[in-house]
Amino acid sequence: MSTANILIVEDELVTRNTLKSVFKAEGYNVFEANDGNEMHQIIKENNINLIIMDINLPGKNGLLLARELRKNKNIALIFLTGRDNEVDKILGLEIGADDYITKPFNPRELTIRIRNLLTRT
Repeated sequence: MSTANILIVEDELVTRNTLKSVFKAEGYNVFEANDGNEMHQIIKENNINLIIMDINLPGKNGLLLARELRKNKNIALIFLTGRDNEVDKILGLEIGADDYITKPFNPRELTIRIRNLLTRT
């Protein structure tokens, strides 16, 4: 099996760098986007297997981006966000996210969830 390509869509640099370090240590190829425009460009140019996306992003929020994504692509998607209310969780999953994790998060738990999801996709 080839190494999975993970795209982090996160505007907070500290969080993005933390995720990047964790994923690289697990052996994944990591791509980074600050917003939806960068996300779409990276998806167009690369074979992305999984997207980790915040909801609070500049420009279009993660929920809108997930809707756009689901119209044309079937890429595994996990929301990783500080928005922890039940309405956002349910909406995120209804839109098509495979998982919804709130910040602060446990890096080990996140990598296990990612491994399990990538095994099934």
